[in-house]
Amino acid sequence: MKTLLRLVWVYLASTGIGWASFDTWTFQGVITTGLAGSPYQVNSIYSVHFDVDTSRLTTTPTGLYFPTVTYGFGANGSGFGASSSGSGVLVANDHPTSGGSFDGIIFSLFGEQDSGFSSGTLFDGSASGVTLVNGSGGSVATPFSGTSFPSTLNLEQFSSRYLTVYFQRGVVRGSVDSLYFNGVLISQVPEPAVSGLLVLGGVLLGLSGRRTNRCRQHVAGGLEATDDCGNAV
Repeated sequence: MKTLLRLVWVYLASTGIGWASFDTWTFQGVITTGLAGSPYQVNSIYSVHFDVDTSRLTTTPTGLYFPTVTYGFGANGSGFGASSSGSGVLVANDHPTSGGSFDGIIFSLFGEQDSGFSSGTLFDGSASGVTLVNGSGGSVATPFSGTSFPSTLNLEQFSSRYLTVYFQRGVVRGSVDSLYFNGVLISQVPEPAVSGLLVLGGVLLGLSGRRTNRCRQHVAGGLEATDDCGNAV
C-alpha cells in the first residue's frame, strides 16, 4: 500500500503529461550531529529519499540537473516530505582544487528549477542534502568520467560522504552508509560501531503511520538556510 501511495504521489508531483518513469534513490546512515529537543538524536538511523524523473536526465556540460520531484527525510518515526518542480542534483567531474581535483555529486533538499544551485555551492558537506566526494592528487579523479547523471553509485568509491539537513533550530548531520536504488540495496559501507544496524525495514519513509510535514527548503546568501520544518520537530 505504501508503495502504491508513493507512486501516486510522485505522479501527481510531476509536471509531464501521462505516466513518466521514476527512480528512487534512498540513502541511509547514522546521525552524528543531532538536534536538541527533536527525534533526530546522535546515533539514530536516518533515511532520506529522492524520487527522480528520468526524463530530465539528458547530459549537461555543467553537471546540473533538476530531476527530483519529491524528497523526504526521516528518523525515529518522524520526518518531512515535499514535492518539487525539480530539485537540483549537481555532478562534478575532475573539478580542480589547489591540490588536485575531485569528483562529486550532491542530491539536494533544495534547488528549485527557478533558482538552482548558487554559484558558491560547496562539496564540503555544507549543502543541504546528500554530498558524496572523492578527491585526487592529480588532474583526474574517480569515479566519474564525465558530467552525465550516474545510473548507479558505489559508496566505497567516495572518500567523503555527508548528510546535512537544515532546520530553523539547527542542523542535523550524518554519515552516508548505504544506498538503495528502487528499494534494492546496491551499496553499503558499514561503520564499525553500527555494523548490522542499517536495515531497510523500520527507517524507510512511509506515507502512513508517520508525522509527515510538508516543507520547502530555501537558499539565502549563497548558502543553504533553514527550511520551514523547524517548528515541527
